[in-house]
Amino acid sequence: MYISRAARTAFAGITRRPGFSAQPSLAIRSLSAIAQPSAKPISPEFSSGPCKKRPGYDVSNLVKAKSLGRSHRSKVGKSRLKFAIEETKRILGVPSDYIVAIVPASDTGAYEMAMWNVLGERNVDIFHWESFGKGWFADAISHLKLRDTVEVSEHTADYGSIPDLSKANKDHDICFTFNGTTSGVRVPAGADFIADDRTGLTLCDATSACFAMDMPWKKIGYHNIFLAEGARRGGGARGPRPQSGCGRTSRDLLSRKSAPTQDLSHGQEG
Repeated sequence: MYISRAARTAFAGITRRPGFSAQPSLAIRSLSAIAQPSAKPISPEFSSGPCKKRPGYDVSNLVKAKSLGRSHRSKVGKSRLKFAIEETKRILGVPSDYIVAIVPASDTGAYEMAMWNVLGERNVDIFHWESFGKGWFADAISHLKLRDTVEVSEHTADYGSIPDLSKANKDHDICFTFNGTTSGVRVPAGADFIADDRTGLTLCDATSACFAMDMPWKKIGYHNIFLAEGARRGGGARGPRPQSGCGRTSRDLLSRKSAPTQDLSHGQEG
């Protein structure tokens, strides 16, 4: 393991201070003796997350796109956003009557946007069995304060297990994470616990699921997906079904049959 000269100097300075032992310096020497792993990834082409680069990726393609250094409000910026939206919908097999939009703040921004705009009109069932789902529940209670206006039922399970999904009420809104990456437990294929005749909204955090498994799109009325390639750049994506427009402040937006994706970013061109 390589330890930079700056790090060694910093630790050496610490150990010379009165009252400090020499243990940090000893720790560095012991770490330096650890052999590098012999087994390495077949492909080193990883991006943020880490998310593997697509086959054939080359940074020169970014230059060809003429979008480097350009504002997302520019014509070329809007054009690339529109292209990303259309390709996301095509590659993931998202139904034609769903709307895909790129929003700020990654998966968190997309899911919070859904929660704050469509929850609060009816009772809510929140299922969580890993850290992300637990975070959505905490936000619903402490920040959105849903329990001040509606009944919120918490259904949870320990890591490695999944709650009793049959407790989902078809007349309630439901929030859950499809693929619990931090616990290793996912929703059963088909998501049959979601009633076909449900009247409530379905807010599904499908962050990694939509990239790794067949999604039961028709079961998910208002779903949320995460653009892995844009994760650390702050880009998220969400995709509501137009028929699901029964939230508090998004009724008009969600009831549209199409969205002006080329106009998602407003302001002067730059």
